Amino acid sequence: MKKIVLACSLAMVSIAMSAQDLSGTSFDDRIGHGQDSIDVRTNFSLYTAAFKSNDFLEALEPWEFVFQKAPLAQVRIYTDGAWILENLITKETDAAKKKEYFDKLMQIYDQRLQYLDALNSFATPKTVSTKGNILCRKAYDYFTYCPNMDLETAYKMFKEGIDDMGPNTEAFVLYAFIQCSYNRFMANKDNVDVRQDFIQDYMQTNDICDRLLDQAKEYPSETIPADPESEDSTKWVEQVILAPEAQKIVDNYQPTQQQANNLFVSSGAADCDALEQIYGAQVEANKTNLQYLNAVLAILNNFECDKSNIYYVAADYAYQINKTPQAAIGKASKLLKEGDTDGAIKYFNEAIDLESDNAKKAKYAYIVAALMYKKGNLGQCRAYCRQSLQYNPSNGGAYLLQASCIARMANGDHLEKSKYYCLATDYCNKAKAVDPASAAKANRQAAGYASMFYPKSEAFFAGIKAGQTVTVAGETTTLRLR
Repeated sequence: MKKIVLACSLAMVSIAMSAQDLSGTSFDDRIGHGQDSIDVRTNFSLYTAAFKSNDFLEALEPWEFVFQKAPLAQVRIYTDGAWILENLITKETDAAKKKEYFDKLMQIYDQRLQYLDALNSFATPKTVSTKGNILCRKAYDYFTYCPNMDLETAYKMFKEGIDDMGPNTEAFVLYAFIQCSYNRFMANKDNVDVRQDFIQDYMQTNDICDRLLDQAKEYPSETIPADPESEDSTKWVEQVILAPEAQKIVDNYQPTQQQANNLFVSSGAADCDALEQIYGAQVEANKTNLQYLNAVLAILNNFECDKSNIYYVAADYAYQINKTPQAAIGKASKLLKEGDTDGAIKYFNEAIDLESDNAKKAKYAYIVAALMYKKGNLGQCRAYCRQSLQYNPSNGGAYLLQASCIARMANGDHLEKSKYYCLATDYCNKAKAVDPASAAKANRQAAGYASMFYPKSEAFFAGIKAGQTVTVAGETTTLRLR
């Protein structure tokens, strides 16, 4: 009878405290008094000791006592509990026991949401949480560990959490979310609404990854200068070492973005014929709705369906309402299909002028640069690359395109041509320095240029040394040899 009274007393204290601001309170303040606090402290010590030893089965019972009797003792009760139950579920082979552990895991998130304000009132900056963050983690664990996982239930959980978190969504959550959305689509391929959901989910996932990878570029990186005279060929080019914070972002969000791309490509969801069927009638019905038309243009452009008739129709309707960047891009795409490159460039320039987002201005300027490169107008190509970099200094592609221009300009004898390839290599190194995601392509490009460097055997007899500063195409570079 005494234990029941104590438990009820402690539960009443927890309920009363759940609505309070507990900032400034200590662990002892939040676990009751007298025998209550002794019981909680004893079980807390037992479970944390077992937890540190990775003895999760041993930790479960004392952890559950603290979780039930003192839910406001510490924030770590919830994170430790999730880790304990996730490990037990993974190792358990008995279906009934696995289900029991899973139900307790879900209870952790429900209770944490119930006490969220009180827990946050005394949490540290590292342990404070949001409703969206908890929902995202609950969705991830439901999708990963539920013995009879329902895709619709998982999907709704993910959507609610991610819509709240936005660009702050953790990479592992996005990774599982796009897999969930993909599975849902593959099970309902004939459902137009599900197809549209998957398309939007892919775009949202890709956008969040892009934003985070752009943030990685803001951290300073260390550049190790090239050593052309080194016996180690890997040191002949500049090496860029990312800051730990940037490397962590790249390691997490680049694989997530790649997974999203792989799933989307394999799904066939962006089949242009299917998208035309989805949006064809809707575009006509919304031909005076500029917001809707711009959204359709963005989707079709993103999935390279910008050569479809419905894309051009949407662009024409949008352009008639208002000369927006999206509409101008649509007009440009139509002219490109018709072979009118000059006319297309005119609309791309108009899109650059109309656009307020520097990242998009940079993208459009880069497209024009690529068109100029295709036309063989290398000077204009480089000019638009520089314009793109003014809007987005982290556009590694603009540096790599300039490197291609410089290599294509190479002329003269073997030594003179080699100088062009050295300068092109400099631009590859600049690309890596500002854009970690371009490193692999930059390395491949630079390796090709290195094979064209002036040979050491001939340089020796000509009195030429690696490391000399030389001028080519109005710029200076470091002479490299092979």
